[in-house]
Amino acid sequence: MLRQLTIENIALVERLDLEFEPGLTILTGETGAGKSILIDALALTLGARAESGLIRTGCDHAMIIARFILPESHPVRLWLREQELDGENDELFLRRTLSANGRSKAFINETPVPVTTLAQLGDGLVDIHGQHDHQSLLNPASHLAILDAFACHEELTRLTAGHAHEWHAQHKKLTTLRQQARDAQQRRAFLAHQLDEIDACGLRSGEWQELEQRRGRLAHAVRLGDAARVSMEMIGGEHGESGESALRLISYAAAELEDASRLDPAMIPLAEQLRSLHYELEDASDRIRHYADGLETDPEQLEELEERIALIRNLARKHRHAPDELLALAETWRQELDSLDQIEDDEQRLLDAMDRAMKAFETAAGQLSRSRKQASTRLTRETEGHLSQLGMTARLAVALRPVRGDPRAGGVEDAEFQISANPGEPLKPLKQVASGGEIARVMLALKTTLAEAVTIPTLIFDEVDVGVGGRTASAIGAKLAQVASRRQTLAVTHSPQVAAWGAHHFKVAKSTCDGRMRIAVLSLKSDQRVEELARMLAGEEINSAARENALALLSAASPNRE
Repeated sequence: MLRQLTIENIALVERLDLEFEPGLTILTGETGAGKSILIDALALTLGARAESGLIRTGCDHAMIIARFILPESHPVRLWLREQELDGENDELFLRRTLSANGRSKAFINETPVPVTTLAQLGDGLVDIHGQHDHQSLLNPASHLAILDAFACHEELTRLTAGHAHEWHAQHKKLTTLRQQARDAQQRRAFLAHQLDEIDACGLRSGEWQELEQRRGRLAHAVRLGDAARVSMEMIGGEHGESGESALRLISYAAAELEDASRLDPAMIPLAEQLRSLHYELEDASDRIRHYADGLETDPEQLEELEERIALIRNLARKHRHAPDELLALAETWRQELDSLDQIEDDEQRLLDAMDRAMKAFETAAGQLSRSRKQASTRLTRETEGHLSQLGMTARLAVALRPVRGDPRAGGVEDAEFQISANPGEPLKPLKQVASGGEIARVMLALKTTLAEAVTIPTLIFDEVDVGVGGRTASAIGAKLAQVASRRQTLAVTHSPQVAAWGAHHFKVAKSTCDGRMRIAVLSLKSDQRVEELARMLAGEEINSAARENALALLSAASPNRE
């Protein structure tokens, strides 16, 4: 429950520190005194949209702190632990700061968080019901959510929504796949044609490098042959003015060293090295001769090579790849062709997945529908009982209408609340028959019915008694006290008949200090409550009759205020 609220520099509030108790707390005050400012400030700590215009004039920042006490078993506790935001003991602190530059900061247990996280948490802490909620009750789009909240079948709604989302996800994949299938025929023909060109070329692995090497030899055969002959002549033939070849000179040198080694053994390694060099030159000469003998000078063969190279180069240029990358490109295309051939198999797999999701959806949605029908009977019966206590002899019904088409997250039906406000009248949609006062009572009756079903610890009603008075207002007060016996309840009201039912009473008043308007909040004791109720009954001119009426209201409500 809400234990403490601190407000600083919001609108006309300089600073307020309020402490709240269990049960029904009433907030009263003259019109324009600022009662709703307190609710708006609390809403900021629950993630409501912030505007810099809320900051008190002349201040550069504002702050609101809300302290809650939550039992360990409350679902919010689990959520806080999952988010690693839990604090000490059973206390929860929410803080919101506003800056004049428009910036806003949010904190949970003094840990900075996005405002969206604050709002997510706030949904489980406080339910604020204002006059605008009357309009939401007139909108059938909200009725299914109210019924589901009462039924407490979260697992069924989660399963139904999950299977619906799965069906739509598979359907989206199937739509994309079928579009690919329509494009695949043209792509398949294109790839097949491209592959036929490369296959017709008959390109072998490593062929491009071989072709370039052979063309080089053929194109320069004369120059290569001359180089071979000159080198062979210098190694083994007659050369130079001395007429000695390299082989012969090395042989002479080796023989000289071999002969001298008989005189000095140190010459032996040098002689062996020269002799080894002589043998290597002989081998090199033989290899050069073999190379020269194998040189081709066939112009026709060179022309064939040039044509082959031109064919491969043109093919590579067409496909914007290097010649030696064509075979890898062809393999990539073959793999793509194989994947295109798998489309039909993929389509069947998606159809099977959609069928499984549809069957699972139908099962879950069917269970959800049966649960909704059972819950609607209980909801209408209990709400009619509360309406009777609120002075309405009304019949309420929940019309569940089937919805056809693709799976929906909300199941296979929509819901609409219908009412017969007077005996003998047919059931009609709320928006067609209910007055403002009747809508207020229907909403309060529904809130009372839902109070047992939901885990939100604090309920706030902001002038839900608008448009009613007298006995009906007293009945609303009694119903608020009944709700407050199970949930901490705060009610902003202008009705003394409602205010009399509060276990705790705050009065909001304006005052002027140092030339500036301020809002003050007073916690009223018994005598002060009498005076406030008398003011609400008689206006500013409070007389003994008004005080007697105030005492009578408090006396009538006293057994239910504890």
